[in-house]
Amino acid sequence: MEYRFVCSGKTYRVNIVADKEESWQVAIGDGKPLRVELITSSSGCYSFLMDGEPITAYAVEGGGKVYIFVAGQSFAFELEKGRARGTSGREVARGSGNLVASPMPGSLVKLLVSRGDEVEEGQTLAIVEAMKMENELRSPIKGVVRRVNFAEGNQVDALQPIIELEAL
Repeated sequence: MEYRFVCSGKTYRVNIVADKEESWQVAIGDGKPLRVELITSSSGCYSFLMDGEPITAYAVEGGGKVYIFVAGQSFAFELEKGRARGTSGREVARGSGNLVASPMPGSLVKLLVSRGDEVEEGQTLAIVEAMKMENELRSPIKGVVRRVNFAEGNQVDALQPIIELEAL
């Protein structure tokens, strides 16, 4: 089945073909298909192999969107008439802005930045412990920390903005 989504203003085609039970061939655009095999799933947490590489992803639904968190990055997808249309991972908990949020409820165990700090895209900004796993929250952009909404040791909810950034 073919889906289309938009990320950072660019439209992508994604073809997903069931290979066998809990296994798929996934191709983005004209790219080589990747084999995706589900290992386990529980309460929005998915562990799978992508061409043999282990990956863990979290998915949360809210406000008509599905939010996916994987490898410290976040993506928001708006489902529309059987097709997926996504938005930039920077638009996690609100319609706009550059926010860094937790993929699931947990404890903010480490805060690595303060208000006014300059950060690089991909830089680890905070660590949230959830379900006995530590999740690194990374910056989706190069920017400046405009606001830190929590302190180390605080409990955070899924999709609650922990850090707000301003692009440089």
